[in-house]
Amino acid sequence: MNIKKFMLATIAGGITMWIVAGIWHNVIMANFYNKQHAEHEDIALLIVAYLILAIFMSCLYPLFNKLENRVLNGLLFGCFIGLLWVFPHDLAMAGAHNTSLIYAIKNGAWHMVEQGIGGIVIALVFGHENVHRRNNIDESC
Repeated sequence: MNIKKFMLATIAGGITMWIVAGIWHNVIMANFYNKQHAEHEDIALLIVAYLILAIFMSCLYPLFNKLENRVLNGLLFGCFIGLLWVFPHDLAMAGAHNTSLIYAIKNGAWHMVEQGIGGIVIALVFGHENVHRRNNIDESC
């Protein structure tokens, strides 16, 4: 794995998701999240969380880099990660703490979009190098 691309994908993807999340939670949907008592106060911890998520996504992305269309590939990968990362947790919290099932569904759907955008950024940084390498190996066999 190209460590420079990995680091750039991690930083770019993490910061992108953090910014998109901030705009969504604190501007566009502030009233919805305030009603759900979902406060987002510790900005430093949030950026660390998004960078850790981006590290995991950057580690996994080369395994999913199969489509020639980087944007579509990144979007599908990110949507999968968003669903995998948030939705089961939100359902568990709805059951354990009697929080809203509607909140769990809306928040899970949002994270598919948020991580989809992060996946696109990560895909654009990584490029097609794994796809082309696999295609060359497949053609030689």
